[in-house]
Parts: sequence; structure tokens; C-alpha cells
Amino acid sequence: MLRAEGREEAAVSFFPDLPPMTDRDEPDELPQPPWIGAPDDMLPGVAPVELIIGRSESTVVMLTGMHAYPVGIGMRLGVRVRGRMHRRDLSDEVFGHSYNMDADWQARRLKWGFELADGRRATNVGPFPPASDDPAHEPGRPVLVQGGGSGGDRSVDADYWLWPLPPAGPLRIACQWLEQGIEMSVQELQTQPFLDAASRALPIWPENEPSHT
Repeated sequence: MLRAEGREEAAVSFFPDLPPMTDRDEPDELPQPPWIGAPDDMLPGVAPVELIIGRSESTVVMLTGMHAYPVGIGMRLGVRVRGRMHRRDLSDEVFGHSYNMDADWQARRLKWGFELADGRRATNVGPFPPASDDPAHEPGRPVLVQGGGSGGDRSVDADYWLWPLPPAGPLRIACQWLEQGIEMSVQELQTQPFLDAASRALPIWPENEPSHT
């Protein structure tokens, strides 16, 4: 047992001295592929979009917080429910964690996504791009990647990332959630506000700022 009067000395000698950390001990900072999520070294441009993409008597699905970058668009999907729920776990429904549910439930779950002006589509129920050892590898199609979120019994919010930045022209947004009484709904936006917002995005580190000379 250590004596009380020797605690400070014992604490110093009890643990071995560790060698100082060098730069070689720091792991290499690998860049995040642009299709995975919003770049963390840029201040995005904000596109003024607040849109309800699906609605029934009991449920509303909406998009807010549209942040545009030169490589894509970040956004927040919100779900609000009132009255009696068909299922108990709203978060599970929105985040799609119930992989073992039967085909009927999969058909009736929340589905939403985008159709770009060139006809390509990205949805929350499409297969995730296959893994690659090449950090420069990019999927051959647009993707809608789910990020973090939070929620409760009747309110859920989830972040999403649409890659790449849509080309000029119409941007169609589709939503269907048969389990909550939302039939197929399609709305159309123009991408110009997103392109304008993306052009306002700025790097947050001075060394990355574009030259104006």
C-alpha cells in the first residue's frame, strides 16, 4: 500500500516515461471522397428552399437547410407525425435500419430522392456504391448519402448529401411513404439557385482561397 505522504512521488515513478510524440506518429490526413459527404473545409452557400415533399393526414416530410458546395448539396430531411402511428419506431422507419423486414414493408417504407435534369436519379433506397481501395474512385451515378440525425416518437430529422452538384435545368424531387398514407408525389425545382449558392461557397483556410489577381 502506498503511504499518504508518498503519493506524489509514487505517482511520478509508478508510470513509465513515454517517448515524445513526433510528426511520424501522426496518421496521414486522407481527403474524404467528395461523394461521401459535404467537404469540411468550406463554408457553403445557402439556397433558400423550405419544401414539403410529402404529406398525408398524419404525416409530413420536408426538406430544409439546403447548403450548396461546388461538389454537391447538403440538406436536412424532417418528418413529423400526428395521431396514431402504424409503427412504434419512427426513427427506424426514417433511417431504414430494419433490414430484416419483409418485402411488403420494404415496399411501403419511406422512399424519396432526386431526378437530375439529365435523367439520372439518386434515392434513399438505392444500393450503396461498392467499396474501392482507390481513394480517387467515384461512383458512376449520383448518390444520396444519409448522415447523422435525431428524433423521437413523432419527430425525426436526418442529414443527407446529394452528389454531384446537379446540372442546370429542372430538379425533380419524389416522395412516397405508403405506410404513412403518402402517395407518390413529385415536385420540380430549378437548379439555378443551388448553382448560385455553390458559387458563393468559400474555403475556410486562407491558403485555399482562390486568387483574385
